[in-house]
Amino acid sequence: MTKYIGEEGEQCPLTAGIIVGCPYDMYKVINHLDSQRFRFSRVYDMAILNFLKNAFKSNQSQILKIPASMDAKKIAKSSGILEFTEEMTRKAFGYSSAKDLLDYSSCKNYMDDIKIPVLFLNSLDDPICIKTLIPFEKFLTNPNIVLALTEHGGHIGYMGGIWPTSWIEHPVIEFFESMLGHYNTLK
Repeated sequence: MTKYIGEEGEQCPLTAGIIVGCPYDMYKVINHLDSQRFRFSRVYDMAILNFLKNAFKSNQSQILKIPASMDAKKIAKSSGILEFTEEMTRKAFGYSSAKDLLDYSSCKNYMDDIKIPVLFLNSLDDPICIKTLIPFEKFLTNPNIVLALTEHGGHIGYMGGIWPTSWIEHPVIEFFESMLGHYNTLK
């Protein structure tokens, strides 16, 4: 969504946006997930990798018709998301490397071009989109974007209370109601 809003710039048909748990730099996020040092993140890595492998397996005959040099055995044996991306995804879309594809796909490259109000909501305990990968400088230079950091929330879970329930809808609704109210006063 961030990439789309930035690519559209002044022509963006949306009035406002909210991005939750944004993976600003896909290459760095995937390297983080693939890393053995972050054991809890490895759970996410393996779940995502298994999903990708199953999707490939279910659609293998169609995917292998793409005029690209793909090795089904290497794809099936991928041990991490980056390796899968290198063996399959980047080839299917014609990129020279997984890094090239992931850098192109990373929304941090499009944040300067956002021309509508966008709220980014990230959690400091997010095991996927970790604090060190948030491009804080982007929020200082573009007046259309704002970053809200919460202490807890995980990766888009945002559960709390004695009987844990999700609370993410509250700031999302408040932001959109505020934007709608502001938009209606401009008419």
